[in-house]
Amino acid sequence: MFKLDPEFLEEKTILDCAAGTSSFTPVMGNQGYNVTALDPIYGLGYGLVEERSIDDFHTLIKAHSGLEHKVDWSFFQNSKNMIEERIESCKEFIDDYKVFKGLRYVEGKLPQLPFTNNQFSLTLCSHLLFLYDDRLDYQFHLESIREMLRVTAGEVRIYPLVNLQGNGEKSHFVNLIKEDLTHEVNVELVEVDYRFRKGGNEMMKIKRE
Repeated sequence: MFKLDPEFLEEKTILDCAAGTSSFTPVMGNQGYNVTALDPIYGLGYGLVEERSIDDFHTLIKAHSGLEHKVDWSFFQNSKNMIEERIESCKEFIDDYKVFKGLRYVEGKLPQLPFTNNQFSLTLCSHLLFLYDDRLDYQFHLESIREMLRVTAGEVRIYPLVNLQGNGEKSHFVNLIKEDLTHEVNVELVEVDYRFRKGGNEMMKIKRE
């Protein structure tokens, strides 16, 4: 979903911001990449995080119940395939968290990050900003993006740009962010191969001028 390739990632320090119980960090970390995941859930012990990951999985399934018409199944074959892949992701995360809690996994949350200026080469944020524009206001979005830029020497990438309502339209915060940051950084919308939510085929790539 972020158009990442091995050559681009060489020698980069990567931050997965608001990572939750995803498998990105265990997969990348076990391939030898320097990756850190941040989420408030990482303040919990292993047993509670395992419970939370299972709860999040059931919440995901419930959230998509009856929304098949709002989903693009070109990436996942169908809902059964999506569930199977998500179960495997949960297992990978839980096993990795047990070993690397406090190392790869750091407790914290936007819009304030517990990192130094320019600590990372690349910061990724998936399925938080723009997606929940009905719950997280515009000020939260703006402050969060500026904070991610503070800790990032290279690029910040955000996916998706559509909201949870599933109408296929970009969040109305997307253009506001572009307008507010236009004199500070370069903001580009880039098409990606990943498909799931209707209209969710773009990421926001932000770089300093």
